[in-house]
Amino acid sequence: MSDEFYNHDKEGSVLTSLILLIVFMLGCFVVARIHEPSQAIGADKAKGRLATREKIDSAADSKLAGNSVINKEKKIISLPIDTAISKFAELSKVDAREELIKRSIEKDGKYEPPRDVSKVDLSDASLIAKGKVLFQSKTCWTCHQVDPAVPSPAGMAIKAPVFIGDFWGKEREVHIGYNGPIQKVIRNEEYFIESVMKPMAKVAKGALAPMVIAPGLVNNEEVTALMAYVKSLSK
Repeated sequence: MSDEFYNHDKEGSVLTSLILLIVFMLGCFVVARIHEPSQAIGADKAKGRLATREKIDSAADSKLAGNSVINKEKKIISLPIDTAISKFAELSKVDAREELIKRSIEKDGKYEPPRDVSKVDLSDASLIAKGKVLFQSKTCWTCHQVDPAVPSPAGMAIKAPVFIGDFWGKEREVHIGYNGPIQKVIRNEEYFIESVMKPMAKVAKGALAPMVIAPGLVNNEEVTALMAYVKSLSK
């Protein structure tokens, strides 16, 4: 009798194993079927991104290779990159430097002389708070560090000025125009407004690149709020 029960137990174990194997294989099949569409969707998205990237690269290449009018009023045109390099190479080192300085300090059509802020209370808490929000939303923080514990990624690369410590009202050396002659200025309201509204006019000494800001990105009121916030950081 014990042998009979033993045999039944053995048969039951084999049957159970077969059932488990079938369930496992069925589960794998279902998972594979579910995964296939997501793979297809992922592949389609990858193809779409690649197509978009190729379109962007093609447009960029065509701009580098062709002629186009950038600004008719200012007589600014785009030349093929090889032609532009050749023409620039024809200038001597001194002439090239002078040309860069000349172009960098030209008005961009959006610049206005520094406004009189003597009647504005730059210590107003609400104005400082507004400036702090603008400092974030206008992505100023990516270049200008305001917290010693939080580095600014782009600013570290181009050695942009930082707003840490006692800096407001202090002297600093700047280039008049990009890579132009050195001059000392005071980091005050007038200098701050000009730096934002006309960033190529005076470039901080040591910075590897001038500040890039689209004309009209900030208006006078926003510049005042930003100035209030930055001034409040000076300790």
